[in-house]
Amino acid sequence: MSLQRIDTGPGFLGVAADAGRPDALLRAHVMLRLARRDIAEAERALAEVDGLTALHQISGDYDLVAVVEASHAEALDALIARIARMRGVSAAMTSRLRPPVSHTRARSFAA
Repeated sequence: MSLQRIDTGPGFLGVAADAGRPDALLRAHVMLRLARRDIAEAERALAEVDGLTALHQISGDYDLVAVVEASHAEALDALIARIARMRGVSAAMTSRLRPPVSHTRARSFAA
């Protein structure tokens, strides 16, 4: 995957990409906290990960959010574990995306 570098200022990793396929069955957001000394190596390693469809710099407690996708749950679990174990990743938190809800199936949670 090719990552587009964006100017974010000194000390921040700035990459952006979004190559997600609409036919993907399972997707997750993986929020990553990076050790500053390993940012360049982490960027290179993340760019080589098959299944990574987007990588965005974020504000808050984490530095990046990686969007990953796989065809089945076991493959998604393995992909998330691989990213979390990468050198330079000091913490990771994952949120799995639920399938889109069509307007005909949508429910209101308002009272």
